[in-house]
Amino acid sequence: MERPLECKTLLEILGEIPACHDTCSATYTPSYKDDSILKGCLIAHVTLTLIEMQRIASCFKAPLHKMFIANKVEKNIKQTKDDVWNIILSTSFLHDVGKLADQYINTAEKHVRHHRISAIIARKTLREIFDDFIAIKVAYAILFHHEAIDWKTVEQSTLFSSYLQAALHPLSRVSYTVSHNRLSLFERNLCEILDQIQRKNIITQLQYSFLVKTLNYAIQELINNQGVNLKADQELNVEKVQEPKYIAPALAIYRFIYLIDNRAASARSEYWFKLVQQVNWNELESVAYYIQKYLTRRYYYIGLSAIP
Repeated sequence: MERPLECKTLLEILGEIPACHDTCSATYTPSYKDDSILKGCLIAHVTLTLIEMQRIASCFKAPLHKMFIANKVEKNIKQTKDDVWNIILSTSFLHDVGKLADQYINTAEKHVRHHRISAIIARKTLREIFDDFIAIKVAYAILFHHEAIDWKTVEQSTLFSSYLQAALHPLSRVSYTVSHNRLSLFERNLCEILDQIQRKNIITQLQYSFLVKTLNYAIQELINNQGVNLKADQELNVEKVQEPKYIAPALAIYRFIYLIDNRAASARSEYWFKLVQQVNWNELESVAYYIQKYLTRRYYYIGLSAIP
């Protein structure tokens, strides 16, 4: 079987065969659609996203922590920089758990709104582990990271005039089913590769334990909520989106997820890290040329000048 390009990129980064190689789940858990054709590997994409997060942790850990805990009312609960970073790391898989739904795998529809499923499951997961003050911020960030899908609805509709109206409208419903076999395979393979990158010191033992715990909760929430007619405005508490203490950190996390997600997704054609190495950063004309060249390609929605 020909391995997805994401898997090949992961192999190059790890310098060894990914732990999930022998039980490959790419056929059952693809990472994206190309003209309604399922492609890629969700396990590889999630792992690449996690690796990209760790690569630039030094640039983002402190500012995201400061933004995340601003206006925290529960003074007896202290989130350190590492605590908050663990939560951010968990979005590596939480932002795409909606892709495990049958409706994403089986439907011929080009854009199944998996980000809404992901946002709802992320909130339910994180409020079980922490509290809703934390969960709702991450849920909004995940909802926003595919806002382009909802903007298309706004553009084509006479009913909606804004992104939030479309994404959190009272009539917006989320309902899905999910294969237990697919969930089991995804969970097992992801746990194996998390263990592998922990042994290679890409993540710490504490980060590994937190990620596995969060994954277990998320899988259980996917199971518990399948077949339920979930109302997006209620599940994501639309009133909170008006409050700066929620929306400001959510937007900061969203921008981070957007950057990292696209860096990881560039492995579907040509990995961004290789592209950056081709640039002569000492010649401004060369830099401008390469940025323009890469941003015109389908999968390079990345502001190279903003990459740390």
